[in-house]
Amino acid sequence: LCTTARAADTHAPRVHVTRRTMSKAAFAGIKAVQEIRFHLCQTSKGSEGVRNFLLKSYKAMKAASPTTPILIREASGVEGGFVARYDFGVEKKFSLEGLDAKAVEKEVTGVLKQSA
Repeated sequence: LCTTARAADTHAPRVHVTRRTMSKAAFAGIKAVQEIRFHLCQTSKGSEGVRNFLLKSYKAMKAASPTTPILIREASGVEGGFVARYDFGVEKKFSLEGLDAKAVEKEVTGVLKQSA
């Protein structure tokens, strides 16, 4: 996504702002999962990476599989993590505590790729 902005002064040069967005292909394995639940604390430093990841990548995950429920569970003092639920109620839990947004992205996409 690239947008062009112009300062209040009409003689100022144009400024290009580029935002990196996740592609749907990064979350291709999401269709093999029945449900994804993210657990995080609203204020803790350990869950900051999960919060930032969700702010950046939620739309791309939903676009990859609009019918797969992606649940976000916030609770005070809980460790950051996610749960992937597969067929027949099989659930796998993964800890994301203390990871930055890029590491959370790597962990989530790695799990989803294994699921495909």
